[in-house]
Amino acid sequence: MNNLLFENTSTKTPSLDLGKSSIGWAIVENRQVRPKNHFTKNIVKRYEDPLLKNLQTLRTIKQLPVDWNGNGSVTFSEALIQKVFTIVRELQIQPDIFPTGRNSIQLEFEIGDDYLEFEVFEDKIITLIQFDGKNEEREVLEEEIFELTKDFHAVAVPV
Repeated sequence: MNNLLFENTSTKTPSLDLGKSSIGWAIVENRQVRPKNHFTKNIVKRYEDPLLKNLQTLRTIKQLPVDWNGNGSVTFSEALIQKVFTIVRELQIQPDIFPTGRNSIQLEFEIGDDYLEFEVFEDKIITLIQFDGKNEEREVLEEEIFELTKDFHAVAVPV
C-alpha cells in the first residue's frame, strides 16, 4: 500500500503520502468495506488506533472534490493537509477531525460540557475554548495547541 508515512529525504522530516488507492476504505475482519459517512463521530471501529483513524480522515479530506459540501467549497491544499498532519501526529490524545466550508480543517475535543476546538487554516489557527470557566475564541500559534490540549484534558471532567 502506498499510503504510508515516509521520511522526506531532502529535509529528513516525516511526511504523509496521501495517495488515492485506499481513500475512504477500511479493513474490517480482513475485508475492505466503504463507510457510508466518514465524517460522523460514530464511526464503527474503522481503526483501533485513533491516530490511524485521523490519518485516514486526512486522506479522505485531501480527496474531496470542488463543491464537496454543495456550497461552492474548494479543495484542500497539500500545505494545509501537511500542517494538520504535523499537528495531529504530535498530539497525545487524538481529536475528531472535520473539513469545513471555510477551507480549513477543524480539530475538536469534547468531554461532557467542555469543548476545545482548533480551526486550522494555511496561514492561521483559531481556537474556541469552552472549559475551566473560559469561553473565548482567539488566534493561537501552532505550539499553543499542545499546551491547550494538555490543559483541557487535565481539567475537563467526563459527565
